[in-house]
Amino acid sequence: MTVSNIFRRLILTIFAVFILYPVSSLEARKIKTRHTIAKVAGNDSEKLQKGRCRVTLTADSVDFDMIIRPAVRFYGFDKTIGSSFESFFITNGLDSTIEGMEISITYFDMKGRQLHRRTTRIDCKAAAGETIRTDIKSWDIQKSFYFHRSAKPKRQATPFDVKIDLISINLSD
Repeated sequence: MTVSNIFRRLILTIFAVFILYPVSSLEARKIKTRHTIAKVAGNDSEKLQKGRCRVTLTADSVDFDMIIRPAVRFYGFDKTIGSSFESFFITNGLDSTIEGMEISITYFDMKGRQLHRRTTRIDCKAAAGETIRTDIKSWDIQKSFYFHRSAKPKRQATPFDVKIDLISINLSD
């Protein structure tokens, strides 16, 4: 090897280092991080939001089973055969305003067998002591089921019953 070949290789190596260094340093800066956020329940979940106190309570709280569940009532469920929506009333028996909730709806045939179960989030605003009506998209996309207390359809369809459970609730004052 001649001196000029060694010099050429040295120049190419230095050039390659300067070209590839920024690429490798950019790749080295890409860091994936996963953060686990612990579930917050009960009075520990108070947060200040736009100057108001906001509390989120979940089903794993003692207060939730003893105070919240009995005070929030669901009734008047309705879903006819041709409807794409289900509607029901929510009564707020609490001293705080409900700003949203997560519920579980279980659908049963008339023999008590489970047909379907889903969890849905409802964004609503119900002041203390107020009753509101809410509409949610129906699980019955083929429109072949109807709530057994709704109007009886003229065509053949399957009646069903529901059970609504409160999973979590957002309250504010």
